[in-house]
Amino acid sequence: MFASSAETGVMEVGGTSATSTSNGSSSSNNSNNVGSGSNSGGAGGSIELLCPPSGSSSISGSASFSSNSGASGSSSQTHSTAVSSATDRSNNNGNGNSNHNPSLQLNGNGGSNTRQHSSSSGSNSSSNISPPPSSSSISSHNNNHSSNLISGFCSTIWRSATFGSATPVINPLPAVLINPKSMESSSDSCSLSSSTTPEVCLADQQRNMAGSAQDQTEDQSQTFLGATELDDELIKQLPKEVLLRVFSYLDVVSLCRCAQVCKYWNVLALDGSSWQKINLFDFQRDIEGPVIENISQRCRGFLKSLSLRGCQSVGDQSVRTLANHCHNIEHLDLSDCKKITDISTQSISRYCSKLTAINLHSCSNITDNSLKYLSDGCPNLMEINVSWCHLISENGVEALARGCVKLRKFSSKGCKQINDNAIMCLAKYCPDLMVLNLHSCETITDSSIRQLAANCHKLQKLCVSKCADLTDLTLLSLSQHNQLLNTLEVSGCRNFTDIGFQALGRNCKYLERMDLEECSQITDLTLAHLATGCPSLEKLTLSHCELITDDGIRHLTTGSCAAEILSVLELDNCPLITDRTLEHLVSCHNLQRIELFDCQLITRTAIRKLKNHLPNIKVHAYFAPGTPPAVTSGHRPRYCRCCEIL
Repeated sequence: MFASSAETGVMEVGGTSATSTSNGSSSSNNSNNVGSGSNSGGAGGSIELLCPPSGSSSISGSASFSSNSGASGSSSQTHSTAVSSATDRSNNNGNGNSNHNPSLQLNGNGGSNTRQHSSSSGSNSSSNISPPPSSSSISSHNNNHSSNLISGFCSTIWRSATFGSATPVINPLPAVLINPKSMESSSDSCSLSSSTTPEVCLADQQRNMAGSAQDQTEDQSQTFLGATELDDELIKQLPKEVLLRVFSYLDVVSLCRCAQVCKYWNVLALDGSSWQKINLFDFQRDIEGPVIENISQRCRGFLKSLSLRGCQSVGDQSVRTLANHCHNIEHLDLSDCKKITDISTQSISRYCSKLTAINLHSCSNITDNSLKYLSDGCPNLMEINVSWCHLISENGVEALARGCVKLRKFSSKGCKQINDNAIMCLAKYCPDLMVLNLHSCETITDSSIRQLAANCHKLQKLCVSKCADLTDLTLLSLSQHNQLLNTLEVSGCRNFTDIGFQALGRNCKYLERMDLEECSQITDLTLAHLATGCPSLEKLTLSHCELITDDGIRHLTTGSCAAEILSVLELDNCPLITDRTLEHLVSCHNLQRIELFDCQLITRTAIRKLKNHLPNIKVHAYFAPGTPPAVTSGHRPRYCRCCEIL
C-alpha cells in the first residue's frame, strides 16, 4: 500500500503490490521478479509524489522500480507514471504521455505507514530523486495560482448572486492517462512472474479502471449537487479582507443569497463591513421593527448610510436601537415613516454625532423639539428635509440654524408655519447654504429672501413656488448677490414681471433650469433676455404664461443655449402659441421633450413635421374633440360628441 508522509508530501511503496487512491481514482501495480534458474529474487521500489499547493487538484508524480536478481541473467526495468485530475491536466500527445510540469516538488524517504514486502532477504530498493525546481518556475506558478484563486472565487460569487446557488459548472470526467510503456512493463512483469499469468494481470487492470471510473462518477455527482471541496479550498486560501472587499460590492439581495450558500459564506455575507450602505425601500412593506434591530446589532459601527423610506411599520423603538448601535451613521432617510416621533430624533442626536444628512419628509409627528435635539447633538449636520411636517415652525428652524452652522441644504416644502423670521435665522447663522426649498411657504415675503441673498452667496438652487407675495425685488436681489444660481423655481409667483427676469438674464450666467409656470405677467421680452444672458439653459417651463407668443419662442431659439443645450420646453396652456413655434424649434437639435397640452392653435401636421426633423423628440399634446355642428332640423341627439367620447 501507499504510505504518505505527514508534511513532506512524499509517498513510498515497496514490495509486490501497491495501491494509491487520489481524488477518487485508484491504481495498482503488482511486480514479481524471478532470477534465472533461481526461486529467490529481489524487488524494491519507491513512488515519489509531486504535490501541488493546497487547494489545487493537480497531482503529478514519478515512480521508479528496479528489479535485480542475484543470477547472471538478471534484468532491470524502470517505469514512470503520471496522474492528473480533470481540474488541472495537461494535453496528451498521440501516445498518451502526459506533459505535466510539476509546480511544487517535495522529496522524502517514506512515512510512518510505509510497508515493504520482499520475497528474499537479498532484495534491494532504490529511488530516483528529481532535482528541485527553479525559483522562477515557483514564482510563475504562484502568480498564476493566485490569479486563478481570485477569478474562481469571483465567478462563484457571481453564480451565487445571480442564481442564488454556488453550484459550479459540472467538470468533465478526468481523462485516464495510460502510458504504453507502463502497459508493456506490466506485461513484462507478468511474463517474468512464475505464479501470475497475463490474464490475471489484465483482469487486475480492468478492475482498477472500473474502480477509478466509479470514484470519478461519485466526484461528478458531488460536483453536480453542490459546491465541491475544491471551491471551498479556493475560497479559504484568500485572505478574509479580500473576500470582504468582494462582498462589499453586492447589494442587499445578493448578500442574502450568498449568506445561504454555506456557513463560511454566511459569516462573510453577514459581516458588518459588507453592510455600510443599506437601502430598504424595495422591501418597505416587509420591513418591521425586529428587522431594523437585527441589522443594527450586526452592522454596528460599520453602517454609514441607511434608507428606510416608506417603511411605515418602523417606530421609535427600532430607531432607538439603531442609534444605540450605529454611532457612525452619516446619512439617514426616514421619509414617510409615519410612526416616527420626537423620541427617535432624540436618540439620534444623543448617539449619532457624525450625522450629516437626515430626511424626515412627511413624518407628520415631528415637531420643533426634533430640530432642537438635532441642533444640540449633531453639529455636523449639513442636509435636512422636513417637508410636509406641518408642526414645524420658526422656533424649530431658529434652533436648528443656531446649532448647525454647517447647514447647506434645507427643505421645508409645505411647512406653512415657516415665516420670514425662520428664513432670516437661516441667512444669519448658515452662510454656506446652497439649496433652499420653500415651496408653499405662503407667508414668505421679499424682506427675508433679500437678506438670504445678501448673506448666502453660495446659493445655487432656490424654490419659492407658491410664495405669492414675492415681487421683482426678490429677483433683483438674487441677480445682484447670487451669480452662482443654476436652478430657480418660481411657479405661481404672479407678481414677477419682465423687469426681474431681465436682471437675472443679465447677471446669472449659470442658470440651467427655470420654472416660470403661472408667472402670468411675463412676455416675450423675458425670453429674449434669457436667450442672450443664459447660455446654459437646459430646461424651461412656461406653462400658463398666457402672454407668450411665437416671437418669444423665436427669440429663445436664436439664443446660444437653444441649438445644443435646451432639452425640455413646457408650453402647456399657452393659447397664443401656433405652428410657427414648432417651425422655430427645428433648430434645437438637443430638444428631447416638449409639452403642448391645451395649445389649441397647434395642429397635428406641424407636430409631424417637427418629428421628421427631430426623430427622438417626445411631444406631449392633447387635442380636444371637435365641436359638433349645430342641429338645424330633425331630432336633437341625446349626447353630444364630447359625451360620446367620454
